[in-house]
Amino acid sequence: MCRTMNELEKVVADYRSLKALKEDLEEQLKDIEREIIGYMDSNEKLSETGKDFTIKLSTCERRTVDTKRLEADLGSLAEYQKISQYRKLCVR
Repeated sequence: MCRTMNELEKVVADYRSLKALKEDLEEQLKDIEREIIGYMDSNEKLSETGKDFTIKLSTCERRTVDTKRLEADLGSLAEYQKISQYRKLCVR
C-alpha cells in the first residue's frame, strides 16, 4: 500500500506501463485470432487439430432488448430496472 506521494507516483507509473503493455498484447492477440480465423475460413473448416492444439470455430449469438423502442411502446421501464453500483478507477 502506498503511504507517500512518491510511492503513489511510482505505482501510477507502473500502472500506466503495464496498461500500455496489456493493450499492445491484446492487439497482438486480436491479430493472431484474425489470422487463425482466416486460415479456418480459407480452408472451410470449423475444427482443426495439430500436434499440441485443437481449434474449434463456432458462430455465437447474442440477443439484446431495444429499451428505447420498448419504452416508446410501453412507457417507462423504471420499475423493471435493477441498478447496481461499483467502483471504477480512472488514471490519466
